[in-house]
Amino acid sequence: MATIKKEEYPVKDNGFEYLGKHYDCHHAIERDIKMILQEAETSHKDNFDEFYDRNTLRPDKIRLYVDGNNIPIFGMIIYLIDYKKENYSRSACGGYYKFEFDNSVLLPHPYQESICW
Repeated sequence: MATIKKEEYPVKDNGFEYLGKHYDCHHAIERDIKMILQEAETSHKDNFDEFYDRNTLRPDKIRLYVDGNNIPIFGMIIYLIDYKKENYSRSACGGYYKFEFDNSVLLPHPYQESICW
């Protein structure tokens, strides 16, 4: 059975570095932010804008799942959003993305979607 490891790396400038290679997450971030805000408005419609500054939603890190050869299989970007009245943030997670095209492009996973709020 193949060994899959979970690792986390910071997301900066809409991408991240893994083993000396840059991965662009621009499209995944755009998609996730739209879906996270949509889910938050659905589940917290009455108080979302009262408690959270939607303009602060930003990518923080990526959780990578890599095989035994250190090849990324899929990943999930973890986001932060600031509270308006508090001096701290909370997390939200994006969807699962698989790596395609020489492992440099993140594409939505066909069977796994996980927007958590």
